[in-house]
Amino acid sequence: MATKPPSPDLTCLSHEQKDILILTLLARLEALESKVNKNSNNSSKPPSSDGLTKKTSSLRESSGKLPGGQAGRKGTTLKQALQPTSHTDHPLPEHCNRCQHALPLYDAVVQERRQVFDVPVGHLE
Repeated sequence: MATKPPSPDLTCLSHEQKDILILTLLARLEALESKVNKNSNNSSKPPSSDGLTKKTSSLRESSGKLPGGQAGRKGTTLKQALQPTSHTDHPLPEHCNRCQHALPLYDAVVQERRQVFDVPVGHLE
């Protein structure tokens, strides 16, 4: 551990030397206080270095609401276009890729429909 430097004799210091000493001590005090006030929330220190003190709890009262959209809120859904600009059919396989068993095509049922909306590219003027 570093030893503490001896305190200077203030009676034999001039006013300028005392001013310099005060400014030096204030700078040292500010550096030490900023070091003590650092924790994992306001620095890159890991939470394990915060010490064993209990964190203060929030003074904000709970609203009682669940996260997400609240009851009675009108939702918005992007509707599928009636006339899409392009259409892609994905053909059904003739046989199972795992067991190679033939798949009858008459049992095919559309399970999903998806529509992709491309955002138009904007140009800066």
